[in-house]
Amino acid sequence: MRAGVVLICFLLMLAQSADAAAPPKLVFRVDHATATISHRHLVITARGAVRSGGWLKPTLRVLEASAPEARTIEVDFVARPPRHGAAVVQAILPATAKLEAGLPRYGAVEVKIVSETNSVTVPITMRTKVSQN
Repeated sequence: MRAGVVLICFLLMLAQSADAAAPPKLVFRVDHATATISHRHLVITARGAVRSGGWLKPTLRVLEASAPEARTIEVDFVARPPRHGAAVVQAILPATAKLEAGLPRYGAVEVKIVSETNSVTVPITMRTKVSQN
């Protein structure tokens, strides 16, 4: 009886570890990106695609600069892939992400968004105020 309880607990622990979320991976591709300074923040947006359904929480992850005076800020476009063995739609599906960060370091003039198959580099622009009449 006691061995049966231990076996059931062990099997439950295995099932929970199998359901643990996989670490984020690069999305399939990035199609469009913007980088603007708005209200003392750097706002980065990216649109792209993932290889199948079931990908969760697409996000932009800023990488550590190789040098303090680097001109380019590198950002990975990542999402959590579907669980292994999960039934998902087998089609290329859209993914979008937005990141608001502090002002870029001195010398940074562009942002490079990196995906699994390509990257897009865009200049950092200032958001202009639209006058209302």
